Amino acid sequence: MVYETFLETVKQSMKEKLGPEFTLLIQPITKNNGLILHGLCIGKADERAAPTIYLNHFYESYQKGRPFNAILDDIMVLYQNCPLPDALPIEEFLSQEQIMEKVIFRLINEPANRELLKEVPHITYPELELSIIFYISFQKDEDSLITALIHNRHLKAWNRSEEDIYLAAKSNTPRLFPARIRSLPEAIKDIIERSTEHEINEDAIEELFDASPLSPSMYVLSNSSGISGAGCLLYEGILKDFASCSGSDLIILPSSIHEVLIIPYNETISFDELAETVFSINQEEVPEEDRLSNHIYFYSRSSHKLTIAFTSSAPVGTKNP
Repeated sequence: MVYETFLETVKQSMKEKLGPEFTLLIQPITKNNGLILHGLCIGKADERAAPTIYLNHFYESYQKGRPFNAILDDIMVLYQNCPLPDALPIEEFLSQEQIMEKVIFRLINEPANRELLKEVPHITYPELELSIIFYISFQKDEDSLITALIHNRHLKAWNRSEEDIYLAAKSNTPRLFPARIRSLPEAIKDIIERSTEHEINEDAIEELFDASPLSPSMYVLSNSSGISGAGCLLYEGILKDFASCSGSDLIILPSSIHEVLIIPYNETISFDELAETVFSINQEEVPEEDRLSNHIYFYSRSSHKLTIAFTSSAPVGTKNP
């Protein structure tokens, strides 16, 4: 079954399973870096919002031999187990009074997202080949984070300017998603402790980090949620304060849109080797939609400026099959 036929067959089959009170649509959705995913949007007459289930990876499972009916069951389970919150504050997205307190920004690659940037308000940093785009943060707690991308049409409806939402996001984002800097071993230890399904003896975890310290030292900069935390680079004073504490200039490795690595600069560091490492990790380990940049960045403690230290010729943009 070819991809387009698979999408249509899933839609019709799910329609039969759910019943006539549901409206189902297949929608192409442009994600970060130009990646296009196809989502099954499941709407119900008495609900203001509709969940979207991405079907691309289900098609990959189908190609690998998973029976079609089993895939339908998987989609149904996903829909039933991930309902919309009981009190999704949709009205806040329509209310002038609520909007400006919930505007946040996220950092993305500029060349790879030029088509998207035509449709959304944004601020571009051409010297970094990065841009920020804006979202409304509906809900943030320990279990969920619901956001909506702001488009140009929303600014017109709200009678707001790009400058208005930029100033709001500049204030709101550090408040709602405070920055967090940890050493790389601490970050890895935290991931192990949170992600493992089985208990690991604390002494065993400590043994992983008893070896000689990393050289050079590496630190992870992200936000409190760990989602789209690379934007912390633009928080006022964050790099200045860290450079002051470390007593050195800083090298920034853009590991993903969710976090960056910071290395206190010393003359033994090879930018060529770092660039090769970043490119290799981006290609082999980081999902296409999560890639931020292949460049290496440099923060000067004396000038307080962030610049590109090493330019990669390889673009971040993706190609869809």
